[in-house]
Amino acid sequence: MVTVQGRSLLAPNERLLPTYRLRADDQLKVIRVACSSADPFINAFRLATDTGLTEKNCGLVPAFLFATGLLEKAGGHFSRYRPTSKGRKVGAAWQKGEREGLLALRDAWKQQWFARSMKERLESGPAARNGLLARLLTAAGADGHRMRQAEALLDLLVAIGMIVPDGDGFMCWHEGAPADQLKETARDAAAQQPPMPSHLSEGVGPTEMHAETSPGDRRSPAEPTAGDPRHSDHEEGCSPDPGAASIPPPRQETKEPATDSGPTVNAEVDLLALLCPPVLLADLVRLSPEELMQLHGHLRGLAALTAKLRGQPAL
Repeated sequence: MVTVQGRSLLAPNERLLPTYRLRADDQLKVIRVACSSADPFINAFRLATDTGLTEKNCGLVPAFLFATGLLEKAGGHFSRYRPTSKGRKVGAAWQKGEREGLLALRDAWKQQWFARSMKERLESGPAARNGLLARLLTAAGADGHRMRQAEALLDLLVAIGMIVPDGDGFMCWHEGAPADQLKETARDAAAQQPPMPSHLSEGVGPTEMHAETSPGDRRSPAEPTAGDPRHSDHEEGCSPDPGAASIPPPRQETKEPATDSGPTVNAEVDLLALLCPPVLLADLVRLSPEELMQLHGHLRGLAALTAKLRGQPAL
């Protein structure tokens, strides 16, 4: 992107992205009013009057609607516009109900570059939010400084149901078997495994449990949720990228008679559940200096043993 006299202009290969100054739900209000208009023309002032938003922010939305074929110029002036035939279909559907309008907008955008890019990215299964944002920036030919606009576009795609969060920090395409099958497989595997202790399911280790019950507890009242962007690095590493190694089949529980020593499969599942969740910076600040030094020593020991087992030189 280049700047001329204080105005940002797109580079030859850059694509237009929506504004980040309005939330997705507010942008949808503007889109609904613009596409439902039966007047000879509509402008930012009328959009602001009908939506209750500021005129300045309403004037930032139509540029993306021009680029996606929902609006066209009216009256020979760039600040006056009217819905195209595609836009009128979206507006007519919105008159029937909110759900119908969102579905119509999703259908109107399904052939756009961002929809094709997201569908291709999610064909092989769910992906993390950060991975989708990177894909949108690449498809738009944009740099990282336009990340907020890419986030606005992704929020719009989620709002219209084109991309669906699966509740585990990953996002899926709204249709097609791969994502649904992977989620169903994950649910089946979880149903076959015995319930894990609460501290394992939340990704909290024994050291943190000790810190939680100690008098000098420094645990923050707010815990990271599954949709917290701080989980994105781990989720992206585990997401099935196209062209990368496929996800192995889910671990099946071995049906063995109960013994006094207890089932070994359950112990293995618990160990995996304990080690897989990422240790975040917000987790480390809850540890004392002594516990941090212990963790450092344990990690170096684990790395050295793993390197030895793999026939690689130790650290």
